[in-house]
Amino acid sequence: MNTKHDELSRAQVESIGLPGPGEEPHFLPHPLMDRLFEAVIVLGGELWIERDRRRALESLLHSKGIVAPEEIENHSEADTEERKQELSALVNRLLDPLRTMQSESGTAAT
Repeated sequence: MNTKHDELSRAQVESIGLPGPGEEPHFLPHPLMDRLFEAVIVLGGELWIERDRRRALESLLHSKGIVAPEEIENHSEADTEERKQELSALVNRLLDPLRTMQSESGTAAT
């Protein structure tokens, strides 16, 4: 079954801005905007996973009488080396789409 894209000539594909074989698709006016949007999507996914797991953990702790919700709200933990490493890893995952973006000169953006 042919798709609309399959039926178009290479010149037609280029004239309407569809990516050709092996080309990365762009959905927004500039590739940087695509990368930023990708970073936002990654961040949203990470945030949802963390919130979901935190809610489950808090619910289990409360249902077993181990920790009251107020104790969780009032708890403040000092920064540890492990937390700093986790933060660094998160920042790296968020910025990876931007780091891998190719500049117009063909070198990786930094």
